[in-house]
Amino acid sequence: MNQEAEAIRQRLEEVFRRVQAERMQGMPLLHHVLTVEALGFRRSGAAHVGVLITPWSMNLLRLPDAEPIPEGRSGTRDLPRGAVDFVGAREEGIGPYETCSLFSPMFRFADQDAARAVAFETLSLLLQPGPDLGPREPRRRGGPLAALRRNADQDLDRRGFLRAAFLDDDADSR
Repeated sequence: MNQEAEAIRQRLEEVFRRVQAERMQGMPLLHHVLTVEALGFRRSGAAHVGVLITPWSMNLLRLPDAEPIPEGRSGTRDLPRGAVDFVGAREEGIGPYETCSLFSPMFRFADQDAARAVAFETLSLLLQPGPDLGPREPRRRGGPLAALRRNADQDLDRRGFLRAAFLDDDADSR
């Protein structure tokens, strides 16, 4: 690992250990056999990309050199194997970064080694050149988050609400 990637790993682990200690204690979604660990950070285009494992989630992180996705907004970034949707975030000690949730909560992982294996496999699949793993048809206007925003003013019956019809892009599904 080069010095820059090692510095990123150390900074991420320090910040998210502090997040765990200050904001996550007592939360029922913590899987206490897991620890904070930043893995596989490497340069991919104009950013460093890697996986952050925490006791509450596993996320693909992108630390862009410039023009990060604004905090709370979503955007698509191209990785060697295809387009991935990220959400802009900001954390004291890191600054702006972009995150793509892989798992949350983390209870399906027996231990840190299992989580680590999945993290490395994810990075291998996304960061190695090869066939595009993305959808074969064009994306439809932003996925479920955009659908939720479009459908927020729609009246849903109880059945539609329970089926989460507000996340559908198809107006006929309500």
